[in-house]
Amino acid sequence: MNKITRSPAPVAALRRKLSTTIAALALLTAATLAGADSATATDANPVATAPAAAPTLREQADAIMNLTYGEFAETPHVPPFNWMNDGCSVPTGYAPYSEVFRPACVQHDFGYRNYGADHELKLSPTRETKNWIDGRFRTEMRRICDDRDSSRLSHLACVNAAEAYYGAVQLGGDSSFF
Repeated sequence: MNKITRSPAPVAALRRKLSTTIAALALLTAATLAGADSATATDANPVATAPAAAPTLREQADAIMNLTYGEFAETPHVPPFNWMNDGCSVPTGYAPYSEVFRPACVQHDFGYRNYGADHELKLSPTRETKNWIDGRFRTEMRRICDDRDSSRLSHLACVNAAEAYYGAVQLGGDSSFF
């Protein structure tokens, strides 16, 4: 039977690495158990970072508004946001699309009711924000068209309806936002 022999040098190197790792873990554990403040923990572990600040209300709303219509529909309705909606106001001749675009309309309502001047939070009642919310509405209506229409003709009709809805909020949405 062949006997495997190991050189003592690699074994000694592994033991040194192991003992250094154990010492570092012991130091970190002791600092944590002793209730060390973040400055002490940072000194012991230069890789440690300060805890991230909680997102502001505006950052939370922005994250919600940047969801796809499907993700938005699954989002829990948490306070203090206004989650009320009135669905879709229908531009003349496009009534069949009020249900098709409903998810995008609900998300658009969230934007107006939380950012706009005519509501409680008033997160950003500016023209730039209104245009961004209207643009998100257009994007999500187009996404709905892409997700639902397989034939070229029905897709084109859907996109045209989306443009009519977008034009309606661009032209007539000021009184609901400002």
